[in-house]
Parts: sequence; C-alpha cells; structure tokens
Amino acid sequence: MARLTSAMLVSAVLAAVNREMVRGVVSKRGDATRGAILVRLENADGAVRVEARRYDPEAGYIWGALHDESWIAGADADAILEKEFRYDPDCWGVAIETSDGANPFASFTD
Repeated sequence: MARLTSAMLVSAVLAAVNREMVRGVVSKRGDATRGAILVRLENADGAVRVEARRYDPEAGYIWGALHDESWIAGADADAILEKEFRYDPDCWGVAIETSDGANPFASFTD
C-alpha cells in the first residue's frame, strides 16, 4: 500500500477534527512528502502537550510527548517547537484544541 504523504495526512486529520467542531490549524508547513509532524495539543485550561510520531521496535509507529511531564505550560511548548523547527526545517507544526487530551493523528494509520 502506498504511504500517505505528510501533506495528505495533515489535511485528512484537520478535515476530521474540523467536522467535529474542534479547532485545528497548521502553524508551520513542512515538506509535503516526508516532513515530520509535530502536534501541539492544548486543553481548555491552557495546559499543552507536544507530540511527535516515533518508531518503537515492539509497537511500531506510535505518538508520544516530546517532554517528560504529561502537560506543560504553553510557553514551554512553544520553546520545544521552535527548537525542533530550527533543527528540522522540513517538519510540520499542527495546533489542535482538545477536550480529552487525545491526539487525532494517533487514530490515522498509513
């Protein structure tokens, strides 16, 4: 099966969350074909989690936080994202408001 491009995956997830009346936006466009995707999840109380997809030898590709704490302050999340964007200018940034803390990208597999 053909692999979804980063641009297609971002578009599909944003269309799905917007249908659910959840706000999701692209904060940084990356490489359309193979750019990594960083997701900034924000709760109603302002707590934030930054997640990225990584490979686990036992579980395959999984989404996980780029920090040790469950939730962090928005300014700390922004600092993490800026550091990652400087390191890899081809990666995508996607911001999603979440009421349950779930990353909608985790339910999309390719």
